[in-house]
Amino acid sequence: MRTASLPRLLAIGLVAVTLLGCRAASAPATQSSTSPTTAATAGPTGATDERSPLPGLDAEPSKAWLLIGKAGTADLKLILSTTAEEAFAVPAGSPRGSWERVVTTTTEGVDTIVSDVLVQPGGDGPKLRVPGRWRLPTVGLDPIPVGRSLDGTTIALVEDRVYDRSAGRSRFAVLEHALQDKPATSGEAPLRIVRVIELAGAFEYDTLSPSGDVLYVIQHLDAKDGGRYQVRAIDVRTGVMRDGVIVDKANPDERMSGSAIAQVRRPGGLVLTLYNGPEHPFVHALSSAEAWALCIDLPAGAAGDARASLDWGLAPTANGSAVYAVNATLGMVVDIDPSQFAVRRSASIATTAAAPASPARGAADNIVLAKFGHAELGSADRRVVLSPDGKMLFAAGANGIVAIRTVDLTVARRDLAGSAIDGLGITPDGNVVFALVRGKGRIVALDATTGKGLGTVPGSGYDRILAVAPW
Repeated sequence: MRTASLPRLLAIGLVAVTLLGCRAASAPATQSSTSPTTAATAGPTGATDERSPLPGLDAEPSKAWLLIGKAGTADLKLILSTTAEEAFAVPAGSPRGSWERVVTTTTEGVDTIVSDVLVQPGGDGPKLRVPGRWRLPTVGLDPIPVGRSLDGTTIALVEDRVYDRSAGRSRFAVLEHALQDKPATSGEAPLRIVRVIELAGAFEYDTLSPSGDVLYVIQHLDAKDGGRYQVRAIDVRTGVMRDGVIVDKANPDERMSGSAIAQVRRPGGLVLTLYNGPEHPFVHALSSAEAWALCIDLPAGAAGDARASLDWGLAPTANGSAVYAVNATLGMVVDIDPSQFAVRRSASIATTAAAPASPARGAADNIVLAKFGHAELGSADRRVVLSPDGKMLFAAGANGIVAIRTVDLTVARRDLAGSAIDGLGITPDGNVVFALVRGKGRIVALDATTGKGLGTVPGSGYDRILAVAPW
């Protein structure tokens, strides 16, 4: 086992944050309607004995370390894709930008133990006992906990209870790393409680400002009115909520309503969150450093298809010049210019449900994949990933994977037609796509260029993939 090289394989970036939506903040962009170009591709060969990998997985390009979770297992595992050989366990929690550290919470009696753990065999880190029952927050449909500031100094917790929008109070605990009584960016610095914030009403965690000095929360106003809410900012040091509500500065009178689906957090504190609104999806862009927001409308898609409306995903380019919003189930792809807060291009790609069933395919199940930021790591996401060279989008849908050319937003091919895909990941060289196919919690490997099936990762019961790193 190549354990000596494992720590460098875990330099994985994760983006997260939340906010809820509103009306477009810019003039409508020109939409282009394109016909899908379909190329016949062979899916993975049929079912195989899960005790041994398919022959294709023995090929060197298919080898990768996968950071996965399994149903009923608290810890994550780092496994080799070809054999499912386990390198070591990784605590489940909120990762620092490159997965070198993970914040975890553990209930101990009436208290909560918060740890910032170094990710390596036998890794440890500072711990703090916090009175009460607390947990790390999550955002939208992503089960990966969030709650860290971009600079690593600050951690936000939410009270561990069943969320109730009619609740009379909401509580947040804010912690920080500190050295010599000053906030510290080092994960090895001791932890301390900054403040416990209690609010009257139903509030949810949204995000932290880059340095952790401002906590953004969602105040739920009326669940019956399309999930109406407003965004508030709290100064962490004083615990005082600012008087002004965070609104779309292009439409300040717009009433906000919707629910979060996917989100990316960019360097500098720009948070892009995709929401399912009562009339159409939209991306809410929040400057968490300066406390202002703008909103970007997306195509509505099939009216009344509640399940398909949740299949949107976001994929940013490495240089920050574009963010792609894709819904393969509804058959839509949108190119967003984050500098102009506007839709640059959009296209209809037809739906994955319209694709013919593939005669041979693999099986797998419920996996959610996080995003990577290190140069040696590939990207991953619940619904869409971008190839490292930025030329191809791979979007998961209710009936397979759609490979989309970014140059003109046309379909290159369709893979795994006939199977619902619950997550995608791609290797750093862009050669192999890993897909979770709904069924038995198994992971399939595909040649990213041709769509040819390379085999199935041994084992079953996988319910998360959070990282893909090279062999």
